[in-house]
Amino acid sequence: MTVQLTARNASADELVRILSTQQAHKLDVVAPARCIWSRNGRLVVAGTEADITEDGVTQVDGTYELTEIADRGLADKLGIGQTYFRKMREAGRSDLIDGNVNGWLHGNRNPDGNVLHAADARSFLLRLFRGDDGQPGVARALLSDRYALSMDNLDMLVAVTEGIQAAGVNPIINVSDLSENRMRVRFEFPEVYGRAEGLLDGYRSPFDGNGGTDRGPRRAGHRDLAALRAQYGAHHIFNHGEEPLAYMGLDFDNSETGGGAYNLVPVVCLVRCTNGWTDVRKGLRKIHRGALLSEGVIRPSLTTVRAAGQLIKSETTDAVTQWLTTDYLNELIAGFEEKAAEPISSPTEVVPKVCQGLGFTAEETKSVLDFFILSGQPTAGGVANAITAYAQTVEDPDRAYEVERLAVPALEAVAVRR
Repeated sequence: MTVQLTARNASADELVRILSTQQAHKLDVVAPARCIWSRNGRLVVAGTEADITEDGVTQVDGTYELTEIADRGLADKLGIGQTYFRKMREAGRSDLIDGNVNGWLHGNRNPDGNVLHAADARSFLLRLFRGDDGQPGVARALLSDRYALSMDNLDMLVAVTEGIQAAGVNPIINVSDLSENRMRVRFEFPEVYGRAEGLLDGYRSPFDGNGGTDRGPRRAGHRDLAALRAQYGAHHIFNHGEEPLAYMGLDFDNSETGGGAYNLVPVVCLVRCTNGWTDVRKGLRKIHRGALLSEGVIRPSLTTVRAAGQLIKSETTDAVTQWLTTDYLNELIAGFEEKAAEPISSPTEVVPKVCQGLGFTAEETKSVLDFFILSGQPTAGGVANAITAYAQTVEDPDRAYEVERLAVPALEAVAVRR
């Protein structure tokens, strides 16, 4: 399969290339249960591929490898326990997967032909990627037949970018992550900056100018900090050395596979280390909802895509116009600074308890504590900075996204402990 499904810290050009390739292979089908089977642990869907011969074109069944998200969606829709389904997959028991899935989809009859258990009468939206040259494709999600399909990742990225530019600003893209679950892009605006002593007092970046060496941590993905900084050129705020400066950013994320919403959230970006402090309560969240979809291949009309894109562009412009001001940035900084100065006298006790309370694993907790010690900032703000710095080293795009968003809850948890 030639379609790339994930990327960590891709450049803007790389992300667009990946999304364009995905768009070319994309196939969305609403299929009734009677047209779906499991065969050797793969999903088979009737009539989704074309067999081209000298005699013409014939619609044939398509075969698709399931992603982890597709597995979860299939198990959820059929009422098969997630743990059991994962155990079957990990054990290579495709025979059991076939038996469970086909039994629930198609029911069964006794030898006389009488129905013992009725077949599933529902239809499902299957989000697929076609395979190349007769190879299996990818089943990336099995969703309700009411899922909104007017906009995909590439359409959303274009609409949000146009909305930002319509506000009269040109963003720099820092983080570009793609997973089976979501796309995430961070737009940054170093022209909108301010002082953030309360967030950076005593803080030293655990990264060096080369993105980490054998003596220190490395940023995930193939672009180091030096390459990221080079994007900004000779921007003046990066010539201020160790001054406690912060600037404005926006995090945009979208899900094509059942995440249910797109989000646009303001971010306080710190110059010293590219840490990003986000408070999702401040952002814009829009739920993907749609009308009942008809059976068959789904191709949203150009009119539908344009209308949805215009709405997203307009909403983005309104949000950006409000957020991209020095006053708003200073308001965000002040809100964080109220809690960031709280001292921590016993980091080996406080940091692990806060991390464990937020669901960090033992290994993640150790890494955050290491970053906390490296940064030399013995405060609640130091905990938040340790988490956002650690998030930059996490290879898994989804977990990096989740970890970074725990920085502000950690900040508040330290304050509560006081």
